[in-house]
Amino acid sequence: MAKLTNAGLQEKLDVQKWIDSEEKGRDTCGEYDYCAFCDKTEDTPCAKAYNKATKKPETEKKPAAEKKPAAKKPVAKKK
Repeated sequence: MAKLTNAGLQEKLDVQKWIDSEEKGRDTCGEYDYCAFCDKTEDTPCAKAYNKATKKPETEKKPAAEKKPAAKKPVAKKK
């Protein structure tokens, strides 16, 4: 499945909010888990908030392996 653009995701979330609002008889804006990340001044506030809320945490970087000095190669003896 293709990844939605912010505009596409915003539209999808708006439809869901509209359906939920109709069922509950009130505006459900601000009642979703992702609303904690909302900035209503954004062009697509719900989509951006949803993306922030569902963003997978970056994996912790493992410390670099300790570098060891190069092993000495045996020197061939002259005959």
